Amino acid sequence: MFDGNVLKEYLIKRGVSKVGYTEINVSEFPDFNYGISLVMKLPKDCIQALIDEDYQYYWTRFHGIIAELREISMDVERLIKSNSYDAFALTLDRNEIDMDKLLSRLPYKTLATSSGLGWIGRSALFVTEEYGSAVALSSVLTDMPLEVSSPITDSLCDECEECQKACPVGAINPTKWNSRLTREDIIDIKTCSEYVIDQYKKGLGCSKCLSNCKLTQDYFNSI
Repeated sequence: MFDGNVLKEYLIKRGVSKVGYTEINVSEFPDFNYGISLVMKLPKDCIQALIDEDYQYYWTRFHGIIAELREISMDVERLIKSNSYDAFALTLDRNEIDMDKLLSRLPYKTLATSSGLGWIGRSALFVTEEYGSAVALSSVLTDMPLEVSSPITDSLCDECEECQKACPVGAINPTKWNSRLTREDIIDIKTCSEYVIDQYKKGLGCSKCLSNCKLTQDYFNSI
């Protein structure tokens, strides 16, 4: 029987690092009441490129991982539909990202935290216990019944402030995330997005909050 366990096994075999399920109630997607969160760890050379500030290499590798996640997400959509349910792969091109505000229709991070796969760090990046912030995310929405996990609603960063100290424009606030806060409570997104977009236009980047995350460093040093 095709169910959530079979689907998770399929995704792990495809190279997805973590998979979680959550219930959703989103007005923009009224036909879907479940979300599938996909987390893929970044390889060591990708993190090394950030440490070395080799952004050209990093972006090439990162976009390759995103393309792989897109292909997997689309395959999951087709797989679920072939089993008589409906599904919608929430790929980047379908998620209508506003690059000026770094916003999307349904944030991957929201689905990932409510699926119990991790939490939001001080940097507003998604953080996992296993890989820190060195991950790429995707999601698939469906009406296929799934056994959901308990959400994570509070930051597990404890007193760590490494990402805050590493931010070159001081955009990270000292407030720790919980699910009752807005993104603006923990990060000055205007300052952050302006700097990131300006750097990206120059062929550079800024992911110091990612590479300096203590859990990212633990993962990096373990592989």
